[in-house]
Amino acid sequence: MSTITRSWLAFAAIGTGLIHFALVVGSPLPLGILLAIVGLAEFAWGVYTFAREDIARPRLVLVGALAPMLGWGLLLVVSTAAENPGIAKTLPLLPLAIATLFEIFIAVTVAMHLRRIAEHRPEPRAPGVGRYLIGLTAGGLVIAALTTPALAATEAGASAVPHGEHTGQFFEISHQH
Repeated sequence: MSTITRSWLAFAAIGTGLIHFALVVGSPLPLGILLAIVGLAEFAWGVYTFAREDIARPRLVLVGALAPMLGWGLLLVVSTAAENPGIAKTLPLLPLAIATLFEIFIAVTVAMHLRRIAEHRPEPRAPGVGRYLIGLTAGGLVIAALTTPALAATEAGASAVPHGEHTGQFFEISHQH
């Protein structure tokens, strides 16, 4: 797998993990615990993927990328079948849609990597420094551009202090000691 693609996978996993962490706030306790575990696993895998030269346990990653999507779909089906929309309302649509987009990207990319391995096709050669930096920057910008509104659409984002409205109280307290 190319270094650039692996970096994009890491960015997507970290973005998805952050979104799942943000969804913990306002979720029922069992769902919040599950979201925290999934978010931690995604975030850790993203950081780990940045540090490696290849993807660790790609089949497990493929299952891990698909599981949250299936869980969300199951939650929607149960909510509809129980005629209780309150179950599904605990999870806002935009953050889950963006997390799902990232998970689909991860699953498709890892599946293509597994296929390349099965067909014994050679790995792409390493990109030059300039191409790598451009790819890394582009991936970071795309993930940030999608993750930021997803985080803002969560209850944690809605509870955040708007920019420019900070009182400076923390700064004053930290310098008194």
